[in-house]
Amino acid sequence: MPRSKTEGPYRDIPLNLIDPPPLPMRQTFDTQAMDELTESVQRMGVLQPISVEQNGGRFQIQDGHRRYIASERAGRPTIPAVVRGVDQVSGEAVKVHANLHREDVNPGEQAVYFQQLLESQCNGDVDRLCELTSLRRPWVEERLCLLAGDPDVLEALRGRRISFAVAKELNRVKDRGYRMMYLDAAVRGGASARMVQEWRVKSEAFAPVEAPPPTTGENQFTALPPPITQMCCLFCESPAEPWEMELVPMHRRCRAIFLDRILARLKATLAGMVEEVTPHGPTTTRPQ
Repeated sequence: MPRSKTEGPYRDIPLNLIDPPPLPMRQTFDTQAMDELTESVQRMGVLQPISVEQNGGRFQIQDGHRRYIASERAGRPTIPAVVRGVDQVSGEAVKVHANLHREDVNPGEQAVYFQQLLESQCNGDVDRLCELTSLRRPWVEERLCLLAGDPDVLEALRGRRISFAVAKELNRVKDRGYRMMYLDAAVRGGASARMVQEWRVKSEAFAPVEAPPPTTGENQFTALPPPITQMCCLFCESPAEPWEMELVPMHRRCRAIFLDRILARLKATLAGMVEEVTPHGPTTTRPQ
């Protein structure tokens, strides 16, 4: 097949002859993702050539800035590159299309793929899976653990409605009712993993704790009653059906100024409805 007009020769180019793009489209890089890419380059090399434009004896990157940085960090002397001439497609066009039309595989899809590999080619052995994919075991296990978590959380992650960090934090929530409430808040309000973690810690602090079992000796803790505090509805003050509760993001100062005042007036109104006990049972009279 003849080479297309926009393709150039493919070759390994020394890194010291390559210049980064003067105006990179990606201004920041995720630290963890860059570490993972560097490790991949160390193990497997650069599997997808970068694209460069030749100017004299030097080359300027059009696409593949991250791969270039990872190769530098991995200590590789050269990198595979497709060389384009200055009279071909502009470097900015290559850069824009390469970034805008790249869709990374999210961790939810990775989890399903790894599970299929685990069953079809590795006989359920995670170590064999890591050897087959040349990936670190903790990295693979993090993805596989998603399949053991809540299926609704996994589906939201696969649908790109929540991030991987949020999904991991949601799966740490023990009560499914609270988990569904936090998932809904994360999807609708874009809650961060840190916010979900704070909600989880608070709900666990409010959850009843069983007293330790009695022992043959004296134990000062067995006599302590379990905590009775729970997360309750602000209006009816009931902890029932937590999955029907909604998390409303607000500043503490805004709650003190607005919501707490409304609740105080509402409770005062309800308190004015005096219940009178009669021989025939309780009756309720409303203030005139």
